[in-house]
Amino acid sequence: MTAPDDERALPLPAAWARSAPARALRTTVHRALLGPYVCARARPSVEGAEHLAGLTTPVVFVANHASHLDTPLILAVLPPPVASRLAVGAAADYFFRSPLTGAATALFFNAFPVRRGTPGRTGGRGRDRVVRGTARRLLEEGWHVLLFPEGTRSRDGRLGAFGTGAARLCLRTGAPAVPVALTGTHAVMPCGARLPVRGAPPVSVRFGRPIGAAPGESAPDFRDRMRESVHALRRSA
Repeated sequence: MTAPDDERALPLPAAWARSAPARALRTTVHRALLGPYVCARARPSVEGAEHLAGLTTPVVFVANHASHLDTPLILAVLPPPVASRLAVGAAADYFFRSPLTGAATALFFNAFPVRRGTPGRTGGRGRDRVVRGTARRLLEEGWHVLLFPEGTRSRDGRLGAFGTGAARLCLRTGAPAVPVALTGTHAVMPCGARLPVRGAPPVSVRFGRPIGAAPGESAPDFRDRMRESVHALRRSA
């Protein structure tokens, strides 16, 4: 029996979604349909894309989360070479609770399931499992990873507490974190809405400079620096 910590011996969830045919279909859908639709409804302004121009190794994008619009919006505004190599951590209990929903989420967003812990609880075993297995192996295979450290959508648009899972992932792999600040997505598509709301103010997406953990830095300390980076980007909106 495989030991729980030896998750690299297990098959990658939704690995088929990273096959060449799946990637080609996903790229076509995003460029021709989903991306233009999201941008037309959200009317995003984008800042900090220059920080992504020199990426030579996989990174962990860490973003605040206030809407189901967040993931397709980030995919729409990322430079195509980065977007095409992005895998998204999605809540296993929400997006993968049925085979059909899980397959669609994996196909159209290159998503993999993440077990959520209690938001704001340091060291929760559920959320921190992201440091093992799937996310680590994706980084090792050259994929960028997008995570939402709050673990759930904000109900009022304000920035919530971060879990330590993304920080532990960076510490374990050496991958830098790229903070991403989204403002306005809660107004465009709040919790409970199935489609974007008409007439909402434009949104903004801000990418910060990649940040790495300092020698000897703990996961909680690096988590706090990541959250402060996202918070600072949101303040500059």
